[in-house]
Amino acid sequence: MIRRDPLWALVPVRSLEDGKRRLSPFLAPEERAALVRSMLEDGLDALHRCAAVDTVAVVTGDAAAAEVAAEYGAVLLPEAPEAGLNRSLEGARAWLLSSYPRAHVLMLPADLPGVTPAELETTVLAADADVVLARSTDGGTNAMFLRPIASLPFGFGLDSCQRHREAAVTAGRSVQVVDSPGLALDIDHPADLAAYLKRGGSSRTLGLLHRLRIADRLKVAAAP
Repeated sequence: MIRRDPLWALVPVRSLEDGKRRLSPFLAPEERAALVRSMLEDGLDALHRCAAVDTVAVVTGDAAAAEVAAEYGAVLLPEAPEAGLNRSLEGARAWLLSSYPRAHVLMLPADLPGVTPAELETTVLAADADVVLARSTDGGTNAMFLRPIASLPFGFGLDSCQRHREAAVTAGRSVQVVDSPGLALDIDHPADLAAYLKRGGSSRTLGLLHRLRIADRLKVAAAP
């Protein structure tokens, strides 16, 4: 029997209490913290139900996020203070390389509450390329699958999908960009909340938004 190389999923989380500041006009601080927590729980649940993923690791320096990681049986990889997303992920990759040099890695942010195990398995993980990028609605990178783990430097940020693609081509790596609904929509702006509510379905995050009557708040904000 041929054993495949292990697949690790990395989920970076900055802070439950201080996240999603751009939603401050619609959500109080405790509501934003609840939203970040529910999205993290949805993401970890999806990854744990994804048969192709061997190990899930949460990259964070936040105590509350670390508690959620423990509840879901995820490995905790500490984030250096003020390191920023890309440096934190590079630190996590360095640890993985030292311990699991043949591992493949899936980077999945904690603010994709619509993603499902089936979507991950049939899009990102099924793609035949060294580097697989899931494009966000604004041109960013909402998921990155690397085989092997050292295929590409992390360069997340504005318009990062195109930059990641160009970097992969320059490095001589095969690359595929996928567009998939659950992976394209991250929650950063009020319009993202409206789009997510419109999709419907069932998740912790959707339940929270209904309890907070976010649809009504958005209507009031849009009224002349």
